[in-house]
Amino acid sequence: MNTPNHIRLENPSFRPQDYPSLTFSEQEWHWFAEACADLEIPLDDDKRTRLEQLYSHLVGVNSWMNLTRLTSGGDYLKFHVLDSLVAMQHVEALSEPGDRILDLGSGGGYPGLPVMTWLPDRKYALLDCRQKKALFLAEAVKLTGCREAFALGCRGREIAKVRPDWRRTCQVMMARAVGRGVELLADAAEVLRKGGAFLLLKGPSYMEQESEEFDKECRRTGFDIEYELPVALDNQDPDRYVICVRKL
Repeated sequence: MNTPNHIRLENPSFRPQDYPSLTFSEQEWHWFAEACADLEIPLDDDKRTRLEQLYSHLVGVNSWMNLTRLTSGGDYLKFHVLDSLVAMQHVEALSEPGDRILDLGSGGGYPGLPVMTWLPDRKYALLDCRQKKALFLAEAVKLTGCREAFALGCRGREIAKVRPDWRRTCQVMMARAVGRGVELLADAAEVLRKGGAFLLLKGPSYMEQESEEFDKECRRTGFDIEYELPVALDNQDPDRYVICVRKL
């Protein structure tokens, strides 16, 4: 695979069609396919096509705007896509077709973009407080095959100002690499409906640095931790954590 280090455009563009099409090497795709099989995640040729389109768009825009440090095909598939698909399995179990799913602080679009690619029968909002990233996301969602998805440049707690019809109507709110969990509960309170789930994706330090404080703040603000599950993407990686919190 030939990944361009620099893509020069006279006017920086968010449109996917303005960037070269990139493909994954067979070695990269074989690893990803085996990892999906191990996790019982369905995979087909259409998914590969869509992921390569999303990857090409990300790398293209990333050439002039900071979206990610991980630009090789292998790193993208492992740390952006596979990591997101672990969340997808929880979203699938926590929601039904037609439910509203919100990705808070979506950034480069993860976990939101892979989740909607695998579960296109839900409705999605991708939020990022940085307007340029929201513009990027608005184009990226068009590549997923999901018909009901949009992006907004705001925080979750501001949803009533920009999309009041989405206030306290979501079944799942996801947050990955956004900040400390205690800081996101105010967003979850404004986004989730009663009984909805806040799906928090955290790194290896979560149990030592955040878990106890997060549990106390959840109980104080009307949330209940349903589970905290360790997840490893392969045998060489330290455990990450998927935390599911219910709004009471």
